[in-house]
Amino acid sequence: MSDTQCKAGDTTGFPVTLSQSLYTNWPATSNSQEQLQKLTIPTDFSIQWQNNGIQTCNISVNQTLNSASAPGVFQVSGFSPDGCTITYGSAIYQCSGVISIIQNQHPTFTQGGNAQYEMILAFQIKNKNINPSSPDIILLCRPLIFQISGENTPFWNAVDVATTQQKLQNNIAIDLSSFYGYNASLPMPMITYQTCIPVKHFNNSQYSYGSLRMRVNVVPQPLYVVASETGLGKCSSINKYTLVTSGNGPIDIFGYGTIIQFRDGNGSDLFPVQTTKSNLVPNTAPNSISAFADVLQKFEILVPEAFLGKSLADIANAQSPPPVKNKKKAYKCYTIDPTKDIVGDQIMVDPTTGQSLVDTQKQEALDAAGGDTLMVNASDGSSGIMPGDIEHVITAILTAIGTIALLAYLGFIVHMLIYRDTGFHDSLPHLLGFIVCLIALILFSIYVEKPTE
Repeated sequence: MSDTQCKAGDTTGFPVTLSQSLYTNWPATSNSQEQLQKLTIPTDFSIQWQNNGIQTCNISVNQTLNSASAPGVFQVSGFSPDGCTITYGSAIYQCSGVISIIQNQHPTFTQGGNAQYEMILAFQIKNKNINPSSPDIILLCRPLIFQISGENTPFWNAVDVATTQQKLQNNIAIDLSSFYGYNASLPMPMITYQTCIPVKHFNNSQYSYGSLRMRVNVVPQPLYVVASETGLGKCSSINKYTLVTSGNGPIDIFGYGTIIQFRDGNGSDLFPVQTTKSNLVPNTAPNSISAFADVLQKFEILVPEAFLGKSLADIANAQSPPPVKNKKKAYKCYTIDPTKDIVGDQIMVDPTTGQSLVDTQKQEALDAAGGDTLMVNASDGSSGIMPGDIEHVITAILTAIGTIALLAYLGFIVHMLIYRDTGFHDSLPHLLGFIVCLIALILFSIYVEKPTE
């Protein structure tokens, strides 16, 4: 919770409501479903479930009716929240250990719109002091569809019986991860938004105003549960959510004082007139969102990577995520020939086959043109002409021509020495010229033939 109050332009209240279903085309927007695909991003938080979400616990239900003194609640507790956390950025959130079941707060988020109820699990930030800009509360929400017959999990059977008999149900198996994830490590797709809740907090006789920021994540795919009228069905009268951040009930969640209040619209400052009792029923959003541009601005659709680019309907209906295609090729180790496979500072080898990259490129070009297969020398696995072969041939020809010319020049010098009277003096310049040409030819043949480093 912050001493900073909600600002103009903030989304405020809980729940945030829409004027129509997300799954229908919006007025003046012919391609709303295509535009909603742009809101899909990879899930930006992770959930750590104790023992992968599986535990044995004692289920109890706190069920009360609405009254003038307090709102009604339907709260399921008894499972251990220890080790159940959410990591969002660098902020860590602790599970409350209480599941609230109420009337559906987000009916326009559920495809088909026939989910009448919703389960909400709250997580409270643990390290607010080092994450002052992070949300204070993260809510995980999922719609419920009640059935009169069928099979329940042991947990939902225990909830129904505990409500009917008003008795603790012992040694009940529960898999928390199945409520909001495909498995313990993969959360289901969720429609998410962030909202600001105005807060008034008291410390003895002193009070001040601030705000609490909540990030709300709603699974669009409903969960089917068998409920009896005298059991789980009693939640049907609970139409507002009461924030619970501890198994002991609403408490001062951030140490500002003993009493915390959300707005109820009754006092002159819109907060409760009574100053001696907490009120943790968030005020509802002042207006429904009716402009599709606001939907695109205020909402995101968090999905596993395999769902990116899929329609909202496909995402909501998927019973399991599609397999993720491996986009990376599996590379292997190959031996390279430094004299052929290294050109300049580049290794000219196809990493997927180990063949010369030049050969691979030529073969791909021939395949694309519908030509014949590139012929490969069977003795060394290389093609007939490799990089540097033409240079080698030209160098050999020039060296041979230079050698023949020097031999002829040497013969001319020897002839001068033997058959001319002044042959020795006349041949000295030619001897010097011969030596220079010989050195030049030797250097040419050495450095041109030397492989490039």
